[in-house]
Amino acid sequence: MNLKRMKQAGWLLVAVAVLCSLTLWGQRMQSEADYRNVQMVVNYSDVVALANGNDMSQEELAQELQQRGVSAILHKEWSLGDLANNGQVSMQYGGNIKNANFYGQISKDVPVNDATLYVAILDSTVAEQVQKHTLLKIAGAEYYPGQVPVVTVPVMVPNGNVELSTQMTKVADIGVGFNQAGIERMAAAGFATVPQLRSWDNPSDDALRAVTDEVKAMPNLAYLLFNDKELPGYPDSVRTLADLLKDNEGNPLVTIGSIEFSDQKGLNQLGVLLNKDVIRLHTISNGEMSKFEPDTALDRWMLAARERNMRSLLVRFFDITTPGTALQENLDYLESIQTGLLESGFHLDQPYEKPGSIDARNIILYLIGMGVAAGVMLVLLEMGLPKLGVLALVGGTVIWIGLLHISPVLAKKMMALLSVITFPTLSCLLVMKPEKRSVGKSVLALLAMCALSYIGAVLMVGLLADVLFMLKLDGFMGVKIAHVIPIVAVPFILYIWKAEKPIATVKQLLDKALDYKWALLGAVVAVAGFIYISRTGNTTAELSTGEAAMRNFLNDVMGVRPRSKEFLIGYPLTLLLFWLGASKRNWILTIPAVIGQVSLVNTYAHIHTALLMSLQRSFNGLVLGIVLGVLLLLAVQLLLKIYHRLEQKEGSR
Repeated sequence: MNLKRMKQAGWLLVAVAVLCSLTLWGQRMQSEADYRNVQMVVNYSDVVALANGNDMSQEELAQELQQRGVSAILHKEWSLGDLANNGQVSMQYGGNIKNANFYGQISKDVPVNDATLYVAILDSTVAEQVQKHTLLKIAGAEYYPGQVPVVTVPVMVPNGNVELSTQMTKVADIGVGFNQAGIERMAAAGFATVPQLRSWDNPSDDALRAVTDEVKAMPNLAYLLFNDKELPGYPDSVRTLADLLKDNEGNPLVTIGSIEFSDQKGLNQLGVLLNKDVIRLHTISNGEMSKFEPDTALDRWMLAARERNMRSLLVRFFDITTPGTALQENLDYLESIQTGLLESGFHLDQPYEKPGSIDARNIILYLIGMGVAAGVMLVLLEMGLPKLGVLALVGGTVIWIGLLHISPVLAKKMMALLSVITFPTLSCLLVMKPEKRSVGKSVLALLAMCALSYIGAVLMVGLLADVLFMLKLDGFMGVKIAHVIPIVAVPFILYIWKAEKPIATVKQLLDKALDYKWALLGAVVAVAGFIYISRTGNTTAELSTGEAAMRNFLNDVMGVRPRSKEFLIGYPLTLLLFWLGASKRNWILTIPAVIGQVSLVNTYAHIHTALLMSLQRSFNGLVLGIVLGVLLLLAVQLLLKIYHRLEQKEGSR
């Protein structure tokens, strides 16, 4: 086999794959450019509290909210517990009902025993919906009409109060429909309706149908949210739920809201079944709101809309417990969000539309996958394994095409993972040389290495160019693996595999006596590795106050914050490595150098982030990293000069 021609063929396949992927980049960027409609939502209960606390009608407050960009109202489904807190129902256990002041007004047919929970309906305006929902959702529930209607719920209390309390809580969480008067009032005022539906155990098809019929009949319906960790019907009836939310032609009747950082089981499946008709929603929890000021909350909203493609913002109010003093503060707060969104190019007066579809034809995907397989071959060629390289190219391509037809989503995710592992590894193997470089040549080498690594990002974006990933109904898999493998592979290949006698080198390392300095270095590397891995993926370690302040500063100055792993660690230490020479003596510097490349590529694994944002983030990180790296080299040079002078003085004495 001619090694040179094999490399040329490999790079040709990579180039074709890059061109194919860039066509999908163009489609995605156009889709994102058109995807600019944002909906501001507030909770109906907050509207009621503010209006009542300021002697305003809800309609008057509605006008003030609309002027400040609010276009939709969240209506949470009432629970039996909510109605009990409002005095509209009374929940009693066993014989306790005999002591209730309404006991004489209930039907004589109501059985009284310790194995029953009683829901007495004290407010006639909610009687019908309480009856309907409890009988549909609670097994064994029975309804007894009377002056005070009662729903009985059988309970089991073999060990006393613990089980009783648990079951009482469970029944109290049962949803019993919505505040229809409030929904109609806000709809008449011009607001879109956002219902939030509660879940319940073992729903029947009839119960799901009744609940979804209520939702579909709501005026000005914007989208549907779910309240709990699992959707109604999960896991067995999600498909039934989806069918009930479609028309006769199979088109979705309702858009589904996906709440960021809320892992609701069954939601992604439902979103796929509803043709990806999903809107992503961001909110700040009540607990977080107590720690925020309006300015910090504003930054949070802007980041959510600009960087994470959130197209619905559920805005909670400040100091709602004192609505009289909170009115103007919250109106100003809403106005600042509105102004920020408009200045960022978003539209607040248009209905939500999901991102435009991307036409990723099979032939394009075939060629992109072949490019990734060619990248693997090039890595193996660098390791001196040409036969295995050819096998990787041919076998990888065959497996890729076959799997793409059997399980396309899994195939794309696996090939995307392989892409972000392969090209940072390849770039390091090609660019890291033992020879020392000047400052200028070190910068050029860094740029070359980033360009080669970036191929992995280009191919990954092409592979995952789908609304499925843009809406985060599915996501890039193997984030931690993608961060770890290149860090292990590159030093191993450079300093062990490529050694004249690799087996002897490994044996020498294993036979070496334990030295305290190496033990200390190992401990430091282990701690650093743990921190590094913990901060990868979507769930990361909590930021310190200083780091949060630095991120906010960089966002303000640069528009988009670069990644710390790149500009603080990866790029400066890469320049130091090139300046010193990537020899065995300086092997420890290869680790942060690889981290920088891995971070660069993995930026694009956040498919829900707009491509322009990711491009700007990468550019900012590279520019800032080079500036800091050059300053580091100048500082090291100065320190070395000082050290040599001191050494000369010491020698002359």
